[in-house]
Amino acid sequence: MVSVIRIACVTLTLALCLTAHVAEGQEQGQTDASLPEKGPEIYGALFLFGSLAQNRNLNVGGEELPSTTVKNGVGGGYKAGVFPSFTGYVVGIQGESFGLGQEITAPTSVGSSGTQSGRGTLLAWTTMVSIVVRYPGERFQPYMGVGAGWSSSFLVDTQITKGGITQSGTARDTSFASQYFGGLRINLTQGVFLFGEYKYFVSRFNWNGSLQPSLDFRSHIVAIGAGLTF
Repeated sequence: MVSVIRIACVTLTLALCLTAHVAEGQEQGQTDASLPEKGPEIYGALFLFGSLAQNRNLNVGGEELPSTTVKNGVGGGYKAGVFPSFTGYVVGIQGESFGLGQEITAPTSVGSSGTQSGRGTLLAWTTMVSIVVRYPGERFQPYMGVGAGWSSSFLVDTQITKGGITQSGTARDTSFASQYFGGLRINLTQGVFLFGEYKYFVSRFNWNGSLQPSLDFRSHIVAIGAGLTF
């Protein structure tokens, strides 16, 4: 959480500097004649991604299951946003939703309550709101941003054992999520673009059930997509 706040501060500082620079350039380039006012740039896009999850131990009944493996997964989603004209099209607000799936396995080990193990499939749908800062190039537009939101997750096909207690079936949770990201947008035409993006995604899943499994989920996400501007 602290790292996300720091990145947000850096992003806002860059946004203010770039906005001031663009505004100064616009003032210098204006003539006495009034120029027609441009409206905001609105965009929408679809994307697919690979999720390269970090191995973090599954926590069951307040105790970690050692050597937990979180397999890499895939996902996809959509996003939409706006760059207002008064920022020089440098600073924008973006909303996005995406889903991902990962296999989680914790091998058999011995804990304080005896033999323990766990496995399940993580399915999560996340909705985020982000601040985006970009360089407003005509064809190539590098950008970066930071965001926060909520992740609704399910641990399906669950089979978790701790001592004499077993939890199976499906467990669910809704938790806070955060991300920071950077990417490159390529404008193919005035209204069509492609983009590639890296993001670091974090959420703490606390599922329900008799053993209350939880996972400090962190993943590197690499996405590609296409979109339209309006």
